[in-house]
Formats: sequence, structure tokens, C-alpha cells
Amino acid sequence: MILLAPVAVYFCVLAALSTAQRIAVIGAGAAGASAAYYAQAELQARDLDPAEIHIFERSNRVGGRAHSGSVVYNNQTLHFEQGASMFIGKNRQLLDLAIKFDLSLCSHPCTFAHTNDVDMEANRASALGAYGVWEPKDNRWVVRMGSGPFLDSVRMLWRYRGTGDLGYVRRRTQAAVDEFMQSYDDFNNHTAGVFSTWDEYLEDKPLLRTSLYYRAAEFYQSPGERIRRRFLDEVVSLATRVNYMQDVDRISAIGAHISMAAEADTAYSVAGGNWQTFANMISSAPAHLHLNTTVREIQRSPAGSDRPYALTALSSDGVEITEQFDLVIIAAPLPLAGIRVLNEQHAKLVAADYVHMYVTFAIGILHNDLFPPGRDLPRLIVTPYHTTEPFNCLSILACLTQQDMQRCRDGPVLVKIFSHAPLDLSRVFSSVEWHHEQQWHSYPHLEPRNAGYANEDDDTSTVFHLDRKSPPPIVLDQMGPAAGVFYVNGMETLFSTMESQTVAARHVVRLALFGKGE
Repeated sequence: MILLAPVAVYFCVLAALSTAQRIAVIGAGAAGASAAYYAQAELQARDLDPAEIHIFERSNRVGGRAHSGSVVYNNQTLHFEQGASMFIGKNRQLLDLAIKFDLSLCSHPCTFAHTNDVDMEANRASALGAYGVWEPKDNRWVVRMGSGPFLDSVRMLWRYRGTGDLGYVRRRTQAAVDEFMQSYDDFNNHTAGVFSTWDEYLEDKPLLRTSLYYRAAEFYQSPGERIRRRFLDEVVSLATRVNYMQDVDRISAIGAHISMAAEADTAYSVAGGNWQTFANMISSAPAHLHLNTTVREIQRSPAGSDRPYALTALSSDGVEITEQFDLVIIAAPLPLAGIRVLNEQHAKLVAADYVHMYVTFAIGILHNDLFPPGRDLPRLIVTPYHTTEPFNCLSILACLTQQDMQRCRDGPVLVKIFSHAPLDLSRVFSSVEWHHEQQWHSYPHLEPRNAGYANEDDDTSTVFHLDRKSPPPIVLDQMGPAAGVFYVNGMETLFSTMESQTVAARHVVRLALFGKGE
């Protein structure tokens, strides 16, 4: 529910009436909505009374980095995702939630869908399929796919000397996804899978654990792997640049596995915006939602207080409030949140460096000579390894020439462009009818723990040089059963997706509510 009464009065009334466990959740994105939803679900599964849950969100909307937008063009509404764009068929929780909440799914990017009556033909026309790696220095396609299954297979065989590299990377990716999917099995057993650190979470996931210690290029070129460098730079790096804006010689191998997961699976979006999933989770939890409310501080309550933790926030009407809670679940990136937590005693432990990126949406006509000559353009255009100008990647979300939906070169298009700096639209378009720019601290730099390189001369080398600390802690403070301060977003230093945030939140609330020894 969204609060309409003055916040201070609202809290005073609730505090006087409630004897239920009080839980504060910081953030209304994927992690925060999941924390509230699964906290109530876990209590209900054990026939326990529901908690009184309050979600504090400093912005004016739900969804966090799942942020949708739209624009009307020629009397047609075009939809786009400004942040978290898609999920795949193996993302069990997001798929189940979409079904439960009667949300329509469509092939990413879902540009033309806005109601439950999805125009599937239009979505198929706008769905990403073909791709090209474009070298802007001499205006050529390094590689281009999308001519059809047969021709693409021939091109793959010739360029990469067979399909062995692709098959091997797919098998590694599938093995990594299978290890992640063990998380779902844990949820079916109240006593299974409860952990208090992310390192414990990885103990029974050997591939994911090992992949944290290597850069993707190290991992795939190490003894026993031997993936060709051309394949890494043109295929794996394409995936890591599109998903995390990081190259294969910087991103961890686990980041590469996750980036490649969509290559062999169906990519979905929710018609009308992925944020709807998280809005439905909050309303059905239920939880009290406080928008435009900035949490400033979380501390232990003074001695003799009714509840162990005091949360101070600035409400939407400009009033500073301090309220007490039994549990505080931080479901927002602490390095970006500006919250003073427990006198900053964990500040160094939760530190993470986030990618600062620009996402530009525009409707216009592309320069005729921007890309190599040809009838059509790939729907996804990525600049090569270590190239950032004029952009990292450009996605054609829709061709807007009504006469021919497949022709994007000569007519107006809706595009989504990722870049590390503000985009110079004049370099890309001959004319622009509309544009919108969004800046994000989107996800952490997924650098490996091992700052050195694998010893390629020794096939038996398993020596790791741990130069990076463990992932951020989950438990920031604990004062007894179901009383503590817990942090969800440490998991995104391993890898960051909407689904992993929902899984992380569900694990953390189980630990917070019931501990490890249930």
C-alpha cells in the first residue's frame, strides 16, 4: 500500500496497535520486493503469524533497476526497458511469479506489447536475433550473423574452425546454470541450504566457486580449456559487453557464464514493463510501501527500547522520522545508498565498484554511411573488444517504417544504446525525432578474486592468489533470533541479474527469520 497520511502519524498508529514482528526493508527493487514477499511466504509456510513489513524506497517508483519507459510514435505506444531488460526460461522464480500475477510475457524486447492482449507478430518482428560486431575505425563487420540457420552455421564453421568452441562454452554455461538452479531445490526443504555467507552458498557449487578466481579470458584459455582467442573476443566478449559492459580480460569467468546463458535460451520481458512483477510482489505480500522516503541511518536502539533497531528516514513530506524494528533487511546497494549503518563498521566490507553507464533511447534515421553497405542491419550491433566509441552496443528495438518492418537502414528506428560517456547523437543519426538518456550505476565490476594469471605452463596448476576480500557479509548485526541487520546485495558482486536478486533475497530472509539451525 502507498501511504497517503502523514508518515509520522501513520507510524505512531501502527506502533501502538501492532504486536507483530516488525521488519524494515530498504529498497523496492527486485531484492526488496522479494524480501518482503518471501518473508511473508516463509512465515505462512510454517503457520506463523504474518509480519508487519515496511519497505522504504527513496525514489517515486517500484522496481529499482527494473525501470520501464514508453514513447508514442505515429499513434502507437512503444515500450522499452531502461534498466534490467530480460530474464531467461530457466529463471524459475520470475516465470512462476509472472504466471501467478497473470502478467503477459513476450520475446525480448517486447516493444509493441502493453496489455495482456500481446501483439505477438509485432513482437516477433522486433525481437533481437541477428547480431554483428562492428569495427568503427574502418567501418567493417568483424563478424555478422543472422543470414539464416544454414548460412550462419557455415560462417561459424569457417571463422572458428568448427563448432567445438561454441559447444564447449555452452556446456560450461549450462553447468554453471545448473549449479545456480540448486537454489530452487533448497526452497523445497525448510532445513536445507541455509547459509550465512556467500562463500558458504558456493561450497556445493564447484564451477561457480572456481570461476570467481579467474578472468573469463584466463579461464577459457587455461590448460584443459584452450578456447580460441578469436572466439572469446567475438562471441563471449559480445555477451559480456552487452550484459555487463565489461570485456573478457576484466570480467570474472562467472560473469561470462551468466552472460552466455541467454545465448541458448529464450529471453523474455513482461509486457508493459518488468517492474510490474515487483509491484505485484509488494502488494500481495502484503507490505507497507513508503515511496520518496530516504533512509539515513540504522543503529541499535537505546537500552530499554521495545525493539532492537532504530531506523531514521526523511519522509516524502520532509519530516525526519525514527522508528524501531526487529529486523532490518537492506536490499539496495550500500555503496550507493548513502546510509549510515551501525556507525559504518562494515563500510569497507560492503565496498564495491559499480559500472557507471549511459543508456540512450532515440527515434531517428541512422546515418547512411555509419555502417557497411547492405540491405538490412543486424538487430544487435556491438563494437569490438576494448572499444568504447561511439558506443558499446546498439540495439534496434523496432523498425518504424510501416511498409516494411524488416528494413531499418533507410527509415526511422527506435534504438537503445549503451555507452560509457554521453552519446553524441550526431555521430549516429542523420536526424532525431525524440531521445531520452538515463544514467545508471548499473551493476558491480565483476572482477575476479585472483589478480594474477593462471599458470598456462603447468596443466596441474590449481594455485589461487586471493587478492580480493570475500563477498560482502550477509549478517551485519544480530541481537538474537529473528533480530538483526542483514544485507542482500552482496550477492551481486558475484553476478547480477533480476533472478539472482530474488533468489538472494529469499535465502537471506530465511536466515534472518529462522537462523541456520531450524
